[in-house]
Amino acid sequence: MSTHPVPPLTAPSLMAALELHYEDLVDYIRQRFGSWGFARDVIHDVCVEMIERPPSQQVHTPLAFLRRVSRHRAIDRSRSEATRRQWIDFVDEVPDEACHVCDGAWELEFKQQLQALVAVIEGMPPRPRQIFLLHRVHGMKQDDIARELDISRNMVAQHLARALQLIRTRWAPACRVAGEAAE
Repeated sequence: MSTHPVPPLTAPSLMAALELHYEDLVDYIRQRFGSWGFARDVIHDVCVEMIERPPSQQVHTPLAFLRRVSRHRAIDRSRSEATRRQWIDFVDEVPDEACHVCDGAWELEFKQQLQALVAVIEGMPPRPRQIFLLHRVHGMKQDDIARELDISRNMVAQHLARALQLIRTRWAPACRVAGEAAE
């Protein structure tokens, strides 16, 4: 009995395997992350990725390859959503400036807090500081930052999350908000 090597899959064959195993992949992600909606979104993202950027190397085991890509995409998406939720929770706790009476003491405190924030930002490691400034001050989207700096979008999100964590832990107003949220 002779064994013939399995021919590697081409991009159209990989799409056929994706179509064939679609529900299996959704169930695989749902079992690990708990939500049908989340799982379907992840597999949809994988479909789009396979169409826009098919793998550069040939795939010998399509289901294993698709599961790995799906799991990595789910992890990236989960981390991104967690970071977004943290930021939204943080922003919800920051008081609206219109509720303050503008007097000399408030203005002095504001200037001191601003100077402290600038010191925290200047004390950040170079890459998180650069990405924070590009995103928050200059209004660049994370995808644009990734292209500009020639790094992955995931790395941009990680550096941004690190910058925000440094602000939360080192800037007194953010520490107070984070402390109240923990209570």
